[in-house]
Amino acid sequence: MTSEHGAAIQSGWPPAFPRDGGRLRQWWMIVSTLLLVIVFAEAVFAGAMLSGAGWARAAHRIDAMVAVASMVVASPAAFATLRRVPHGRRLGWILLAMAGVAFLQAALGALSAKGANLLWAHVPLGVALVGGAGQAMAAARKLGQP
Repeated sequence: MTSEHGAAIQSGWPPAFPRDGGRLRQWWMIVSTLLLVIVFAEAVFAGAMLSGAGWARAAHRIDAMVAVASMVVASPAAFATLRRVPHGRRLGWILLAMAGVAFLQAALGALSAKGANLLWAHVPLGVALVGGAGQAMAAARKLGQP
């Protein structure tokens, strides 16, 4: 598109993502790092709980709620802010998959706390979330690259 003076006008939203990085990449690197910390803290609290620390059950439950809520918010935010950014949709899909796994894992954990024999599924899903968080960090690192 050009103006009446022949100058090029850039249109569209969001603005073009700089190929060499930028604020969106930095922001999503921070978000993905925080998600990894939250997921890793779940494993720490689970280990403390299995070791008999009385405080760990509440910490594990609260961190699970924070993890699920964070992933549920992060995935649509990624789709909205990164829809025109190279590798942006990949990050959105990774975060959406993590939200689904975290929701399922939290449900299995709640049922396990009530006596159901489901730790055999709950624990591997936690490991999958650590892997997913690593994938989210890798995807965030690639944002804007060809």
